[in-house]
Amino acid sequence: MNAIDTEALHIWEIAAARLKAKNGYLYRQWFQKMLPLAVTEGVLQLGVPDDFFAGWVDDNYDDLVLEALADINGTRYTYKLVPGHIAPASAEVESVPAMEQAEKKVVSSGMSQQSQPRPAEKPLARRPTPQNCLACHTFENFVVGAENRHAYAAARTAAETPGLYNPLYLYGGSGVGKTHLLQAVAESVKRRNPEMVVRYATCDELLNDFYNLLQQKQSLSSFRSSVRDVDVLLVDDVHSLAKKTQMQEEFFNMFNTLYNQRRQIILTSDRQPCEISDLDKRLVTRFESGMTAEVGVPEFESRLAILRMMRSDTLTKVPLDDELLEFLASNISSSIRRLKGAFIRLATYAAMTEGQRLTIEQAEELLHSQLAQECAARDISLESIQRTVASHFGITLTDILGEKRTRTVAEPRMIAMYLCRELTSNSSTEIGAAFGRNHATVLHAERKVPQLCSENESIRRSINQLKHQLQRN
Repeated sequence: MNAIDTEALHIWEIAAARLKAKNGYLYRQWFQKMLPLAVTEGVLQLGVPDDFFAGWVDDNYDDLVLEALADINGTRYTYKLVPGHIAPASAEVESVPAMEQAEKKVVSSGMSQQSQPRPAEKPLARRPTPQNCLACHTFENFVVGAENRHAYAAARTAAETPGLYNPLYLYGGSGVGKTHLLQAVAESVKRRNPEMVVRYATCDELLNDFYNLLQQKQSLSSFRSSVRDVDVLLVDDVHSLAKKTQMQEEFFNMFNTLYNQRRQIILTSDRQPCEISDLDKRLVTRFESGMTAEVGVPEFESRLAILRMMRSDTLTKVPLDDELLEFLASNISSSIRRLKGAFIRLATYAAMTEGQRLTIEQAEELLHSQLAQECAARDISLESIQRTVASHFGITLTDILGEKRTRTVAEPRMIAMYLCRELTSNSSTEIGAAFGRNHATVLHAERKVPQLCSENESIRRSINQLKHQLQRN
């Protein structure tokens, strides 16, 4: 601790004790990982692991930290987060009172053996390499954009510092890159520390293993050890647990075992935990207890970057010019898998024609079915948006279409109009007519709702949730 300013350490000891007394869970998840560096003119510098960590604390817990720093030795301190610092275990112990140090020693004495990677003498059979992971799925070839930046940063941090975000829960629609991130974590962890045991599996694979053993009336011990005897557990499409009562109970016990042993758990799903119907509430709360990050649908620039990367990695003599790539990026937006499939189809055709330049007209003909599916995916009716928004906010369709101007009705109505503009190709006049209003009202909603999102986190989350729900239906 000699590298840390003693005044900064003293101030943070007091603030940390206040934060822990206020919310022990948040303290362990976030504040315990901060490292006091220095204090200058009333500003306490706190070291944190990375920019994502700093941004999350600033956005969500700024008021808690400022409250904890208020009135220390007669001074109201502020703080500045400095990325690039991992607090060692000793620093975490020294930043809490003596009684808490003793408590941590008791806990660590029982956990230290389990929280370290497996020793070298462990039999090879107990060190399986990640199964079903594609070598091409790495962090280096994952295209980062505004829609997935937080998820990428969280996944990379989980790979570099397992247990920091635990569990890490990534959610988003099909084909947006969740599996790529999950397998990139596996590749990164094994490359950094080959001794660590990493298990990657889809939820369906776990379910099949579980039910096969039940049908054969065999012991579940081998199944349990394959999931519990790991340092990093990666489970894809965890929403498949819905309605599987027996497996949910088994997964709940496995989750608790790994979490209590401080093993890294990373899960993916097509929706947030609270949106998975028929999922045990105990699992919902545990999935929500760590870091939750959305992997959004890549924007045009990200789709174009993916296509250009594929062109440079896979093509040598086959010409697919920028005009064709821009055509693909503009017209196929629902899924990266579909985008890659369309690219491969065009590249194959171009190779068969001995390198002749492929035209946009030929591309449209070759991709007729994919383009038709894209149009169908975007074909969301105005009425479905109205009904979905009304149900989400607990009002009726009559309220949405009526004359009520109370806030509980006016805001959902504006949101419905905004979503109609976002998710359909209808004009503002057509949308206004569907609501019994003129186009000016729709244009007002189009301007007002983004402003509400920036001011109200609850509204922003509701709109994201509604978009996912409408695009899944």
